[in-house]
This record gives sequence, C-alpha cells and structure tokens, in this order.
Amino acid sequence: MAALDATAVAHPDRDGNEPLVRGLGPLAALMLVAGAVIGTGIFVSPSIVAREVGAPGLSLLVWGVCGVLALSGGLCFAELGAAIPRSGGTYAFLYRAFGQRWLPFLFGWSMFAVVLTGVMAAVATAFAIYAGHFLSRVMPYGIWTQRTVAIGCIVFLTAMNVVGVRVGGRIQVVFTLAKIAGVVLLIVAGLALGEGTGGLAPVLPGTASGETIGAFGIAMIVALFAYNGWWYSTFVAAEVRDPGRSIPFSIMGGMAIVLIVYLLANVVYLTAVPFETLQASERPAAAVMTVLLGPRGGDFIAAAVMLSAFGTVNAQLLSIPRVYFAMARDGLFFEAVARVHPRYRTPAVAIALQGGVACILALTGTFQQIITYTAFPNYAFLTLGVVSLIVLRRREPDLPRPFRVPLYPFTPLLFIAIFGWYLVNSLQHSFRDTMVGIALTLAGLPLYFYWSRGSRATQT
Repeated sequence: MAALDATAVAHPDRDGNEPLVRGLGPLAALMLVAGAVIGTGIFVSPSIVAREVGAPGLSLLVWGVCGVLALSGGLCFAELGAAIPRSGGTYAFLYRAFGQRWLPFLFGWSMFAVVLTGVMAAVATAFAIYAGHFLSRVMPYGIWTQRTVAIGCIVFLTAMNVVGVRVGGRIQVVFTLAKIAGVVLLIVAGLALGEGTGGLAPVLPGTASGETIGAFGIAMIVALFAYNGWWYSTFVAAEVRDPGRSIPFSIMGGMAIVLIVYLLANVVYLTAVPFETLQASERPAAAVMTVLLGPRGGDFIAAAVMLSAFGTVNAQLLSIPRVYFAMARDGLFFEAVARVHPRYRTPAVAIALQGGVACILALTGTFQQIITYTAFPNYAFLTLGVVSLIVLRRREPDLPRPFRVPLYPFTPLLFIAIFGWYLVNSLQHSFRDTMVGIALTLAGLPLYFYWSRGSRATQT
C-alpha cells in the first residue's frame, strides 16, 4: 500500500531529542480524519437531534450546518497544519500565534483531563455495549463485563500504537474502510428498499422562533460531537510525509467523505421510518435496518457500530498523545512523556498515558454527561485555533503556506462568529454541565505554574 510503504524516515528534532518517524502517507492521514469523524455519533445522534428540533427539515438542516462549519474549520486547520507541521496541532498553532505558553498548555490539559480522553472512553464504552449484542448470547453480560470489554479495546489499541505509527496507520485504513462500507450499506439499503414512510416535511416545528433557535443550538451540541475529529491529522503532522500537501489532502478528502455519508444517512433515517419513530428510538440505525432487512439488520448494525467505534478509538490513540508529547518537550508536562521509544520510534509513554486515563474513565460509564462536559472547552480552543490563523496571517505574512484557506477572511470569520454564538448558547441552555468542563480545564492552571518554573521557553 503506497500510503504505508517503507520509505518513512526519521526527521531530526532540535535540541537533540529522539526523532519521530514520518510513517504516515496521504491515504493514511485521510483515513485518520475520516475514521476519527465517522464514529458512533452517526448511529445514535440523529434521533437526539430529531427530538430537539421537532421537525424533519430542521433536523437535516442541523446536520448540513454543522457539516459546513466542520469543513470551514478544517480548511483553516489545513493551512495551519501545512505551514506548521509540528506535533500537537492546535497546541503548536496557539503557541506560534500568541507566544504565551499558558494558553496552549490549557488546551493540552483540557484534552487530557476532560475532552478527548473522555470521548475515547465513551466511544470504547459504545463498542462494548454493541459487543454485548453478540456476547450476551454465549455468556452473562453485565455492567462489569461491559466495562472489561471497553478496557480491553483500549488496551489492545494502545499496544498496537506503541508498536509503531505504521501499525496504527494500517489499522486505521482497514477499519475506516470497514466502517464506511457499513454506513454505505445502510444508505444503499435505505434508498433501494425504503418505502418512504417518513419524509423531509415539515421544515419547521410549530413553536415560537426563540424556542426553535435555542433547540437548534442544543441539537448542534450532539451533531457537532458526531463531526468531531476533522483536525486529527494536524496532531501527527510531524509524522506525515510531505505535510504541506498531505495535511490539506487529508482534511479536505476526509471531510468530503464525511459530509456525503452523513447527509445521505440522515436522508435515509428521515425517509425510511416515520419521524415520530425516529425521535423515540435510542438506536436509530438499528430501527431503520430492522425495518429494511428484518432481525438480521440488527446484527449488521451492531457489527457496524463496533467497527466504527474500534476505528475511532484507534484514531484517537494515533493522534491525541502527540499533544502531550509536544507539551512535555516544552517542559509543561511529565518529563517521561517526551520520550520516544528506542525501538518503535513512537511517543510510547504519551500513548500509554492516554490509554491508561481512558481506561479509568471507562470504568465510570458516564457516556452522556462526558459529551456535554467536553463540548465547551473543545470548541472554545478550536475557535482560538482559527483565530490563530488570522493572527499569523498578520504577524507572519512571509511564513511559507503550501495551502491557503479559500475565501479568506470570510471562511475563518464565519467559523468564529457561529461558534461564538454556539458557545454562548451552550452556557445558556446547559449551564451546569458546561461549567464542569470549564472548571476541569481551569484546574490545570496550578499545574502550569508548577511545570513552568525553571523550564525553557521552547517551541514545539
């Protein structure tokens, strides 16, 4: 496979640190993005969105708007990742643009303490829940068995990613293709066999406009969770071959796949079953496949969700630990996290730490709350990442930019404006859980002051 051939080379790291390996080709980077985004959200979120907005047309509009937002943010990050191909993605962009170490540190801390470790634990739990569809037939499958399976998923993929970035990349390609095939089969079955008992009308519910706008914002929290991951290839930019071309290709190609798949899948959800059925279902994909294919449809969708969740956890382990790795090399995290494995040339300690914390969180089983906790800090820092694009355009106009975001400055300004409203709406309508995420993020400040004492101000 050309994307994963043996031409990967180690690139030197300043200060004499052990080098990482540019072992990811453009296809593996694209599959990292597509595989990170297409997780469990598309199988469970459509019914929640439908319940919040109360109308089929508005439900589809939520998915379209969130897709455009994700794509606009992805284009901004494509420029940043191509111009600054360093480990850590948003961490490196914030550091370069603002020159203040506490801000990128808080980003990395929020990823570690609440955002991405929690999301990884939740996705692994979803894997375990659907594994129970099969395992319960041959063994007792209680809550602790479920949690053991979730931890087993995390431990296995942690080990595979420690062994090498190319191993993780191969796993990502295989499971991304498998999960896309599963969603495509859902779409094809729906378009070919659906009897049209649902529909896309009415567009708006019979509620006041103010209530509709608020409901739209709440629905965006769930839909945007399903779009999470369009920035993942920037986390591993230091391990991507020809990042100036591969990073933009991975984001644009990956998001093109996601947008097509998500919009078609939602058309199937909305047209294959009555809207009230979709709203009432906890597993909308299973409800649709049971209607289309009978009981075997439930088996199929359970396997599809397992493959999807497995690939998403792998994408997170392949990319997120590079943030902590970059922080440690700046003296802002545990020193051991900056070590590269002498044999496998991976940030093995960072990967193991990520997997270990996710295992602990998987024991709690707090799937739904974690999603709400993560929303505000996640998109607050992504918005700051887009702001850093504008800052760097002004401060460093001569910085080589192999890719430039189209329709600048409209594209980044659109992202900043809508996400500014989204963050305010989150505080208004989900205040308690949003404040939990903010508090966990700010809890990192004392640790920043501890680690920053005596450390050198270096760049990732």
